Amino acid sequence: MYFDESNNYFDDYKNETNDYDININSIEFNRGNILFSKEEGFNKGNLYQNLYSKYKNHVYKLNVSNKKDELLLKIQMYTFALKDLILYLDIKPTDQSILKEYTITKETLKELKEKYEKEYGPLCNTNVEDDKWTWINNPWPWDKGGK
Repeated sequence: MYFDESNNYFDDYKNETNDYDININSIEFNRGNILFSKEEGFNKGNLYQNLYSKYKNHVYKLNVSNKKDELLLKIQMYTFALKDLILYLDIKPTDQSILKEYTITKETLKELKEKYEKEYGPLCNTNVEDDKWTWINNPWPWDKGGK
């Protein structure tokens, strides 16, 4: 017998193999598949509008000052969105609207990374060109101007 933080009772049921017997299809997530934009979801830390709970009057927004940082911020936003979509798909793998959004987000992220690497160099050492070791060229994405 257990109680949650609101003092609601729930029972701990185990099957004969001592594994938790949970039917994932019986869980209602009530997400409604209403998504924030990638930018708004990134700023709020949650892609799903029905799951967002505002913290006090906090508004979080990053501002960038140049094209390189703007592209890097977009990569971060799409990476966040992709991970949030993956978490949902781990539980509801047949949700067609989220699968479609996942595919679009994945392709857009791939294009953004390719554009960044073409213009500014590799984002990580596994994306270095074979004929030369460009990873050591400054500035790196997290540097402010390099050397």
